[in-house]
Amino acid sequence: MSESILTESPWVRRVRRAYRAYRYAPASPAHGLVRRLAGALVGRRHRIRLRSGIWMEVDLASEIQQTLFWTDGDYEPQLHWVVRELVPTGAQVVDCGANTGIIGLVARRFRSSPVSFIEPHPRLAETVRRNVALNGWESSCRVVEAAASDTVGEAVLYENAEEDGAHSLDAGWVGGQLGGRQFRIRKAPLPDLLGDLPNGPIGLLKIDAEGHDREVLEGLGSWLDPARIGALYVELGGDDRCRGADLLRRAGFTGFGQRPLRPRQQRALLRRLYAGEPAVLFEPIPPSSMPEGETLWVPAGGAVARHLGQLRHLAG
Repeated sequence: MSESILTESPWVRRVRRAYRAYRYAPASPAHGLVRRLAGALVGRRHRIRLRSGIWMEVDLASEIQQTLFWTDGDYEPQLHWVVRELVPTGAQVVDCGANTGIIGLVARRFRSSPVSFIEPHPRLAETVRRNVALNGWESSCRVVEAAASDTVGEAVLYENAEEDGAHSLDAGWVGGQLGGRQFRIRKAPLPDLLGDLPNGPIGLLKIDAEGHDREVLEGLGSWLDPARIGALYVELGGDDRCRGADLLRRAGFTGFGQRPLRPRQQRALLRRLYAGEPAVLFEPIPPSSMPEGETLWVPAGGAVARHLGQLRHLAG
């Protein structure tokens, strides 16, 4: 029998805030141990309100959801910044590989964006549905339970038994942590999954397909156009890096990589962001290279690219 979901009590709220204050102090040694000890004081499943105002249901057995719980939603701060800084108000957002839906929920909360969530894992797709409903956003958000790809058909989704953010269509990506279930799921190119999407531009397309990102890009077809997509956030690894980068550059996009930051720098960055101060999170990708990790692509020569270039000068 599953554990009941607890709506956040004042006690749990105080424990979460105390941990966050400790975690983002100038020095926070052994924060993992402190989090485990604090976890013993609370239950496993909660309904919480993040400091952003977003309501979520979280299961502390999931590493990602546990991070959202203890850091009050401070997950992937660079991507949060992209949503809040670069997405025009009311622009459509596509959260492909949504997991809990946190990025799309941020877009709905701060940019009033209509959001399409793409999530193939049945349990996580249901999590996104519940989180959308908790916030009362059913009329402006939809959840598509399928995998974006470059072809139409069925596929096997391999569940990673250890990491709730690493389920993949690629068994090799899951690797030694295969030990989870396998699901037969629907797959299709994004234009097919979102065929009735209005013709207006997409303010942000986030792709996090756990090793299948290049196929998602190739499946975009004529949608891979700066006139259609204002910003694209994607992680390309291994042999797919150069192939994906070439595809994006030929389509008319220019790339920016995340600035490498040490944990202390990340904490300082978060403090600056919440204080409303300018911060430099991305730096241009040289034309002849492609870094590992998550990258941001925007129309080459456009206003967003110029804005990011100007911010880069703040780093000296």
